[in-house]
Amino acid sequence: MKRVNVMPRLGSLAGLATVIAFAGAAAVSAQPPASAKPPAEALPRSPVKVDGASPQGYSVVLVLGDMQSTSATDGNVPAAARKALADMKDFLPYKSYRLLDAQWILGSQKTLSRLRGANDQEYELTLRGTQISGGKLNVTFRLAEPGALLAVKPSPDADSRSARRAELERALRNAEAEVARARAASGDKRAEAMAAANEKVAAISRELEQEKGLREAALKEAAIRPARAVIDTSFSMDVGETVVVGTSRVAGDKALIALLTAVAHAGR
Repeated sequence: MKRVNVMPRLGSLAGLATVIAFAGAAAVSAQPPASAKPPAEALPRSPVKVDGASPQGYSVVLVLGDMQSTSATDGNVPAAARKALADMKDFLPYKSYRLLDAQWILGSQKTLSRLRGANDQEYELTLRGTQISGGKLNVTFRLAEPGALLAVKPSPDADSRSARRAELERALRNAEAEVARARAASGDKRAEAMAAANEKVAAISRELEQEKGLREAALKEAAIRPARAVIDTSFSMDVGETVVVGTSRVAGDKALIALLTAVAHAGR
């Protein structure tokens, strides 16, 4: 039995989240929503395992759970997600579910994609899957509101680096001018002068590229993405499982619910 608690929500999207692994007929409960009573015991887990396999990709489903609505669950919700939600009816207090978005993500490494939530709200999904011992996958799942890149205070040597870059650019222009003069010259030393000038151009160009690389690295380090996390968690799962990753209250008696399936390669 595994229990994984999702990190606390920020702002109005506060609350709890559960990570429930499902494959075929079973689930394991994590922290229940505030309005639900904690279960006396967890359901048994009997996942369908594909030992040592890496997934072909992931199926991500985002639904809106409603505590008040008595309408039937949206028929567009994929079958595996509907089954997982039905198996969790004793732990999730929602009476109906409406599909918001579904996405197929090819590959098992780190991916970045967008999902659409209620009222056309966009979310940025960062998903990473890594194989661990026992043929399992360790999955990091982060659903967040997109945030703009904001520059923080520059590093103390930013001014000196900028001055050095300007100095190298001037030196490069001078060296290129030397190459032009050597090419236009005549005499026994013409070839020697051209070789020396070309070597100087190459050396300055290499140093200038290094400075540009250092500048780009510094800019990346000085940039932050203040995206507000809606669901932010990590957990282990088997290829072939469907996982109720977590929930996040959005308004009143409604909540976002994310489900993830690690899809096996065809023929497994």
